[in-house]
Amino acid sequence: MTGPELVDWDLAVATGRRLVRPGPQLTRAEADEVVAELRKLAVEAEAHVVAYTHLQPQGEAPPVVVVDRKEWLRSNVAGLRSVTGPLLGKLGDRSSSGALSRSIGRRITGLQIGGALAFLAGKVLGQFEIFLPPEEVAGPGGRLSLVAPNIAEVERKIGADPRDFRLWVCLHEQTHRVQFHAVPWLRGHLESEVGAFVDATDLDPSALAARLKSAVSALRSRD
Repeated sequence: MTGPELVDWDLAVATGRRLVRPGPQLTRAEADEVVAELRKLAVEAEAHVVAYTHLQPQGEAPPVVVVDRKEWLRSNVAGLRSVTGPLLGKLGDRSSSGALSRSIGRRITGLQIGGALAFLAGKVLGQFEIFLPPEEVAGPGGRLSLVAPNIAEVERKIGADPRDFRLWVCLHEQTHRVQFHAVPWLRGHLESEVGAFVDATDLDPSALAARLKSAVSALRSRD
């Protein structure tokens, strides 16, 4: 596709960063403690998962990062852009809309994606990211992200023991990380399934926009 992309991804990031809610009130010392313990517990959790599942990770392990809400949002825009690129490129080639209409449409879609991810940025505790652009990580193994402010906020709300709750989150997310790290063909299989979906897709761009609006409305109705 030689023209502009169907989504203004930069606007999606900028919109999301403006709309995302601030995290819980933590002192610098408290924030540093949460980050340090999550990094430590991520290592501990991997050992528990390997011992329980008997899955044996192969090669260099995908990285673990502890992030805030804005960085989670930025990263997910990058991942969404990467995984939807082939489909949006296909739809872009088929689009018959004029330059002005296309410019307006890509900005509206960017606003919608930014708004939806701003909502989710305050809810997600952790995520194993499979689809990332090459410049995001070294190697094809993905990345495990732990969203520190969300973890701290939820553990306070439910009155959980901080260490127990943080370990539970790490166990959950490390299970996905170990699965992909121990089964080398799994990522390629998932990528091939996405590719097959793109090849089989025969969707009008206007229909895609309508479905996206419905999805965003559904997300907002849960707030």
